[in-house]
Amino acid sequence: MSNQTKEKLIEAAIVLFSQNNIETLSVQKINETAGVANKSALYYHFKTKWGLVEAALDHVMTPYVQDSLAALKAINPNTVQVSDVVDALMKPMVKILMENNGIFHLKFFSKTISAGDEGRIIVAKHLVPISHSAMHLLKKALPDADPNAISLKVMFTFNTILNVISDIGLEAFWPTEVKDRKLIGKYLRDYIEGGISFKVQESYML
Repeated sequence: MSNQTKEKLIEAAIVLFSQNNIETLSVQKINETAGVANKSALYYHFKTKWGLVEAALDHVMTPYVQDSLAALKAINPNTVQVSDVVDALMKPMVKILMENNGIFHLKFFSKTISAGDEGRIIVAKHLVPISHSAMHLLKKALPDADPNAISLKVMFTFNTILNVISDIGLEAFWPTEVKDRKLIGKYLRDYIEGGISFKVQESYML
């Protein structure tokens, strides 16, 4: 079976998974959306539906991971600021949003996280290299910070960026005069930077 069929299934899966429950979406619906007549094509290329989810997520996340890691590696650890790390995590996601079907890619990204542990494991596997690099730089920028606070705030940063950007459009109905998305991005950057820096020395215990 051709690579073209494989690519059609991946693109169809991204659009469908971004709008539907991953676990209940039928293989038949995926085949119909992809325009694939051979009912066994999905199983031939991906073995299972979750195999397709992983391939689709890899298709979406690889550009983000590559761009984010490149931006993090370009930061001088001796002069690093929290804002530098936030930019390295945020700008590659904005880049995805601006691409064709980018909103579907980000919503699928978000849906995978909420699809149970199977989805979270796949996402975490992709993000670990970014997490390590971001944590290393933030420890340089905030030398007195608690390591657990840094680690969790990197996770919060990723989730906040993903959810705010994938829900773009809410501002049109919000009681604010700020509607320009570039300006909203600046407020989001400030919000995340402030959240990372606030009480970063704290270590909470039960």
